[in-house]
Amino acid sequence: MPRYYNNSKSSSKSGREAIFPLFILFACLAYSHKALTIKIDHLIPTIFLVVIGIISLTIISKLVFRVSGYIKLHNPDMTAIDKMTGLEFERYIVGLLKAQGYTNIKLTEEFDYGIDIIANKGTIRWGIQVKRYSGLVKADAVRQVVTALKKYNCERSMVITNSKFSEVARELAKSNNCVLVDGETLSRWVRKPLNA
Repeated sequence: MPRYYNNSKSSSKSGREAIFPLFILFACLAYSHKALTIKIDHLIPTIFLVVIGIISLTIISKLVFRVSGYIKLHNPDMTAIDKMTGLEFERYIVGLLKAQGYTNIKLTEEFDYGIDIIANKGTIRWGIQVKRYSGLVKADAVRQVVTALKKYNCERSMVITNSKFSEVARELAKSNNCVLVDGETLSRWVRKPLNA
């Protein structure tokens, strides 16, 4: 069963967004013992200012988290990509493929047969293998994606990595009309994704 890319917000993100307002609330409670010594006519304006401050800081913190999330998603440093898990990298590549003009993008089942992502560009259905490596990506990655084309009813193949390909992998890809996207090309996609 294909895993369709889901853009839903993670619970960890909403947890981070709640930390700052909770900190402000705690600070206000700690300050409240001083508020009891203030005359009653000064207490109401103080409470009003504290509430306005909390609301303002909550809105600002949410905006900061959204902007930082946008920057992280749309312009990460290659070192950030190198730290992603395999699945995070696949999902990140889905976003880059969209920016490159691919449509109907979906992740394959958890235990795939050599194709991690299926996507269309024009009338061509692509089978894409994604490899987040620290070393050379060898010919096996090309073999896997090329042999899995019929299984997923794909016409063309591609291997995308944050690293480099071995010479044998390049030769095998060339002889099988398989597109290779190495770390250098990937970094260009990251810097300028709309270059389809």
